[in-house]
Amino acid sequence: MNRTRCLFCGGIRQDPLTVRTLLLASTDPGFCRKCRKSLEPIDLRRCCLSCGRDLRLVDERFVSGSICSDCRYWEKSGRNGLFGRNRSLFTYNDGMKAMMTRFKFRGDALLAAGFKREFRSAYRKLKGSGRGIRRERLRAGERGAAKEKYQIVPIPLSQERLWERGFNQALVLAELLEEPLTHALIRQGSERKQSKKSRRERLSADKNPFLPDPEAAGSISGRKVLLIDDIYTTGATMRMAARALEAAGPLRIDSLTLVHG
Repeated sequence: MNRTRCLFCGGIRQDPLTVRTLLLASTDPGFCRKCRKSLEPIDLRRCCLSCGRDLRLVDERFVSGSICSDCRYWEKSGRNGLFGRNRSLFTYNDGMKAMMTRFKFRGDALLAAGFKREFRSAYRKLKGSGRGIRRERLRAGERGAAKEKYQIVPIPLSQERLWERGFNQALVLAELLEEPLTHALIRQGSERKQSKKSRRERLSADKNPFLPDPEAAGSISGRKVLLIDDIYTTGATMRMAARALEAAGPLRIDSLTLVHG
């Protein structure tokens, strides 16, 4: 891997000179300024407190108390269970769509390395050891939340989808955190791709494709769980995964994704 080249376009990166870049002996894999500029980071100070959606992109008619209408729907449905909150790093704009197509559907798993620093930073904030987390928790009403480490659970693929893609994108992202992983979920059978389902189909899905792995699920009892996936769209996948884990007795279940669709 040529670390001076952009992971996406292959151009020279020309990283700006900072204290960090001057002190580091080597350059981490990443993207050039042009490719970075094509992405839209989500400002965590202006996101939905439940799903992490960028509220600057949502009509104010569909926002109530810093919670978007999708999340109000989940609250009313009674299907939240132990699922708490999601945080995502980027909005699914055209630039991210192009990157995700290559990463997810064309097998370019190396692209994930370009998001390592942001992904790890978001993880630190979620678990309570990053800058600004106290302010965010006060805003969310979590004054006494424990700074306990998460059990990290990547969202699994079905065997059919794993064979088709050659890798699990959620696992690749989870490995960026360089923390122990718990494979507490099994995805059973085969199903239609999420990208091919309509919004209504995703929200109304009642058949849960996930099962707890009996050999690993016990390790999450009484612990906080962090689900990892590439994209959060309606939240159905995360809630079904959380529902499958509830019998194991986790303390709470949150999630972290690269993108919010």
